[in-house]
Amino acid sequence: MSCEYFKKRLWSTVVGSIILLGLVFAYVPQAISAPKVITWNVALWGGERDWTRPLHRWVADMEKRTNGGWKINLHYGSVLSPSKEHLDGLKGGLFEACQFCASYAPGKTPLQTVFELPFILPQDQQEISEMMAALWEHPALKKELGRWNAVPLFPAAITQYGLMGNKRIAKVEDFKGVRIRISGEMARVVSMFGAAPTMIPVSDLYEAMERGTLDMATLPWAFSFGAFKINEVSKYVTTNFAPGSQSCAFLANKRAWNALPKEFKKYHMVWYAKAPKVWGDEYKKGDERWIPIYKKNLEFVELPDSERGKLVSKAEGIWKKWVERMEKKGLPGKEIFDYFLAKRKEIAGY
Repeated sequence: MSCEYFKKRLWSTVVGSIILLGLVFAYVPQAISAPKVITWNVALWGGERDWTRPLHRWVADMEKRTNGGWKINLHYGSVLSPSKEHLDGLKGGLFEACQFCASYAPGKTPLQTVFELPFILPQDQQEISEMMAALWEHPALKKELGRWNAVPLFPAAITQYGLMGNKRIAKVEDFKGVRIRISGEMARVVSMFGAAPTMIPVSDLYEAMERGTLDMATLPWAFSFGAFKINEVSKYVTTNFAPGSQSCAFLANKRAWNALPKEFKKYHMVWYAKAPKVWGDEYKKGDERWIPIYKKNLEFVELPDSERGKLVSKAEGIWKKWVERMEKKGLPGKEIFDYFLAKRKEIAGY
C-alpha cells in the first residue's frame, strides 16, 4: 500500500474524531445546564398534627413554585434524630431543617426560654407566633441560634397550654394536692399553691390518667388533648388557665439556607411572613373540631380572672429570677426580658 493511502486513512480518522468530539461537546452544555434538584430533609417528632400540618402545604407550594427544583421531605417519628438532639443534628448537617423546643435542652439556647416564662404570653394563638417572630429579630437571639448553625425557618409557635383531667379546679386553692403533668417554670407556680407537679412523656400520659396516678395534665390547647385521647380519661376542663407555652418552632441549617437560590428564598419568605396567621388559622380549626367534642363529655370550669391573677403575681417572682440567672451566665437577660415585654405591648396591647 502506498504512503498516500495511509495519509488518507489517518486524515479520515482525525476528521471522524473531531466530528465525534463535536457531538459530545454539543450535548455537554445541556447536561451542565440541566436544573439541579435541591433536596431538604426535615426532622420531626410525633405524628402529623395541627402544629405540623401547614408544613405539608408549604412543601407542596415550594415544589410547585420552583418547578420541582426544591424537594422537601418531612420525616416524622424521630427517625432522623431524637427530639432532644435536633439542634446537634442541625449543627452537624444531618438534616436541613427541624422542629425545635428550647425546653428539651435549655442549656443550649438559654435566652430562648424567655418565651417559656409562666403566665407571660398573650392568649391569642396568632399573637404567640408573632411574639416568636419578634424575638428572633433581636441580635442576641439570632446569635444564640447561630451557635448551632441554625436560622429561623418558621415562627410557628405552639398554642397556650390548657388544663384537663379529673379534678375540678375553679380557684387556686383547688390545686392543693393535685398531681399534675406540667413542665418547667409553669410547674413552679402551681407548686406554690400545693400542687405536685411532674413531667412524663406525652406518650405515657393516657395510661397515667387512666390509672389515676395523675390527676390533671397540661398540653397545647385544644388539639393535643384530642390527639393523645386525654379527653377520653378526663372529667373536667379548666378554662382561662393559660399558663404559657414552650419556645418551640422550626429551624433551618444555616449553610443549607444560604445555598438556596435567591428565588427559592423569596418564595419561602412569603410563607415566613404569613406563618403566624397560617398556624393561627390551623389552631382555630383544631378548636372548632375538638372543643365541641370535649363539651359532650367534660365539664368546662372557668378560672376567674381574679384567681388567675393570683397565679400571675407568683409568676412575676419567677420572671425576676430568670433575669438574674441569665445575667449570672453573662447573658443579656434583662435586655431580652425588657425587649419581650415591649414587643408584647406592641403586639398584644398590654
